[in-house]
Amino acid sequence: PPASTPEQGLWRSACKSAAAGLSGAALTNPFDVIRNEMFKTNRSLSDTVIDLYNAEGFGFVSRGLGKNLVAVSIPITCTIFFTDALIQ
Repeated sequence: PPASTPEQGLWRSACKSAAAGLSGAALTNPFDVIRNEMFKTNRSLSDTVIDLYNAEGFGFVSRGLGKNLVAVSIPITCTIFFTDALIQ
């Protein structure tokens, strides 16, 4: 249903923006880990994934997640929120 007040619309937009920013950062974090490891080791994608899995198990996908959430989700959240707020 549509927001009944402009303030409610902004709150709704803020929640949607935060959810999109956080989920986007969390879903792309494993790719960032693999990409950074490929740059460090100069190895192929498959070799890098195998090495990461052998060294850290499946937990490598969450390596650096906290920093990535701050570095990626905040700008994405702000961009989505301000775009949505200016369109309304």
